[in-house]
Amino acid sequence: MAVLTAVLAGAFSVLGTYFTAQFQAKHAIAQKQLEYRAQSYAAFLEKIDRSRSPEIGQLLSIGSLAERVATDSEIQNLEDQLAALLRKASVQDLYWKLNSDLNLVRLHGSDRVRRVCDDILKALALREFEIDWSVYPKEVSQFRAKWAGVQKEGITYGWQPRISNEKRLMIIVVGKLFEILVTELRNELQTPSST
Repeated sequence: MAVLTAVLAGAFSVLGTYFTAQFQAKHAIAQKQLEYRAQSYAAFLEKIDRSRSPEIGQLLSIGSLAERVATDSEIQNLEDQLAALLRKASVQDLYWKLNSDLNLVRLHGSDRVRRVCDDILKALALREFEIDWSVYPKEVSQFRAKWAGVQKEGITYGWQPRISNEKRLMIIVVGKLFEILVTELRNELQTPSST
């Protein structure tokens, strides 16, 4: 009986150690992934500071500015900012800069963050038609549809166009997606359990 007890105790000890080690390993990996995610998000948010990257800061402000334009002078101001942005950096330069800046975020980010990053790059590559707008809040898809409709009409009253309709829509969509990305990063930094 003592031998049987010793054998069973040994077996349960080995099994307990195995399952405990497996649980601890999974927990340690998950914790490390959360640390990498938080570090990559913080590094990205630091990179997009207006003083370090004025073009990216301008993209972010265009996303929120485009929502509130109503008068001819506001539309002209937006148009002037879009033209100024494209004079500072070409679309290709913006694409490669953002692609580089978003690498760590895409690598360590959640699925939602990766999707927004990919959609930003699609929009910069003039492939915004590939973006699945149904995964975004209704206001975002309506915002995009409104601006796409305005660009298709091609009629301008009271303001002078400075860039092409395609580039205007692209920058406005990128600005809005960038705004969504920053909000998502900040939300996930506050609640790191999101995936």
